[in-house]
Amino acid sequence: MKRLITGGAACVLALAMTVSALAMWVPSDTTVQNLNGVQQYIKVYTVPAATNPEVLIEEPFEYEGFTYTFAEITKQEHTVEAQKEHTETLVIETQKKDLVNVLEVLTPTIEYDNGHYSGVLALDHTTIHTEPAGYTSGSYTIRETKEIGKLDSNDMAYVPQTTVKDGKTLQLESVDWQVQSTALVDDVLVPSSYVAVATYAGKATYNKPTAYITSADYTGMVSRDEVTHVTYTVLYVGAKASQAEGPAQSQSALADVRLDCLRREI
Repeated sequence: MKRLITGGAACVLALAMTVSALAMWVPSDTTVQNLNGVQQYIKVYTVPAATNPEVLIEEPFEYEGFTYTFAEITKQEHTVEAQKEHTETLVIETQKKDLVNVLEVLTPTIEYDNGHYSGVLALDHTTIHTEPAGYTSGSYTIRETKEIGKLDSNDMAYVPQTTVKDGKTLQLESVDWQVQSTALVDDVLVPSSYVAVATYAGKATYNKPTAYITSADYTGMVSRDEVTHVTYTVLYVGAKASQAEGPAQSQSALADVRLDCLRREI
């Protein structure tokens, strides 16, 4: 069951919260000094890096007859080097796929900086992978010449209409008949045998890579300076407090809360 906090209970809660806020951080060192005629009160806090420095600044307060007012705050970060292993993949394009050509483009090391971590990464040769970026197609003519000899006549029936080369079927394109030997018939030399020089031709297509894409990994240790904690030095400047002045201004926050509570009760 929810309870509604009103009246005096609300004032008690407000006072408790104010006291808690003022007492959240305790200075690790304090110094009271008079430097060149200036009365100073210095408070040093060592806090987590995410701390808002404004919570360390106090309202004017009194100490040993002086009223101290905030003057300035300085910050000192304490860091450690954080390291981790990182791998970056680089992709390049080359006209050839041989390793020598690829290594002319891939540098041995690269600089890495992502705004947080930085370092030098080295090429891992075992990760180099090359593949075609794309293909262009075309066609070309395949030719084959065959001699068919010791034919008793130059009859085309002796010449095959097709032949096969590199798995492609070629069609007969032309035939050159040559006399291989002659014989004497009725005192006349006539061809007795022939050689057929047959030429075959056919079309073949191809797919040729337009270029090559190579990917490779670069690996190494990268580091950054990581802030672990922060030291804030808060300077207050003091002035002589008048006897006529009321309570120390360091209690002003509590006094305001008390006054607000009294007004509500009235």
